[in-house]
Amino acid sequence: MVITAIILVMMANASTENGDGSDIEPTMHMTHFPPISTVTIRNNGARSSASGKPADQCADFQLSAQEIGEYISKAAEVAEHDYFHMLDWSPCYASGSVVFKNGVTGTWAIQQYRAGSLTLSTGRTFYLYCPRCYAKAFPPADE
Repeated sequence: MVITAIILVMMANASTENGDGSDIEPTMHMTHFPPISTVTIRNNGARSSASGKPADQCADFQLSAQEIGEYISKAAEVAEHDYFHMLDWSPCYASGSVVFKNGVTGTWAIQQYRAGSLTLSTGRTFYLYCPRCYAKAFPPADE
């Protein structure tokens, strides 16, 4: 009886939900990137080839250079595993490049559900998530 109770408690603690039923967010760490000098958009309203849906489904996912700069500045880093296994995936994305004022460059990609990545010229890749970022192209944030 005691062992059954312990197992039930352990199972409840291993749940992927908070007590209120909402999904747990991945652990996030601030990035502290230097100020941005230039944002270049290569793809906007693009659709991943992994999606079986029509290409026009992503046409409305358009981010401005300002929105992209704000995303890169505000987004937090998440572990690669959490990026691929905890965050919602969208076939809709924007991508391009960025130049920081310290001369470091990078390539970025941002998905419709606020997950993104930034690979710097130093070779380091940051997996990003910004649940509180706002852009008219993002769906309303769960609050």
